[in-house]
Amino acid sequence: MFLNKKKRQSHQDEVFYNVTVFTNDRTKEETYDEWMDVLMAAAENVGTGEWLEVDDYDTAELEIIKKRFPDVDQQQPFFFINKIDNVAVRQEIQQMESSQKWRKFFDRIPLTDYINAENRVVLNASHSLFCSNDLEEAARFLVYQEKTR
Repeated sequence: MFLNKKKRQSHQDEVFYNVTVFTNDRTKEETYDEWMDVLMAAAENVGTGEWLEVDDYDTAELEIIKKRFPDVDQQQPFFFINKIDNVAVRQEIQQMESSQKWRKFFDRIPLTDYINAENRVVLNASHSLFCSNDLEEAARFLVYQEKTR
């Protein structure tokens, strides 16, 4: 899994989205990079982008995606978009830190724990806004969201 953050000035009321590309083990990194370039160039509302293999994702979450988006073929690469809820991310991080008080006190909580806390929020299938196998459709969704805010 890789994280890419766009650098730009943001306003407090701006809404950003996490774009996750779910792939299989046959997808090359160059292909993923091309897809992310297309999605990040489509609109300036992409805050983070990730690449996950379907086999590494929680099966219960995949089942939620299947129920919410029955037309998506999970055997093929698909694009999953969620709103980044910064308040929920902060709450998840605070909960994680409170469960590791001594590690927090000594500044010993690994970065991966923070990333995992953020991912629990932004990869929550119950709150997903969009999911499709079509790259162009995902790009259009991001453009539409940017225009209607």
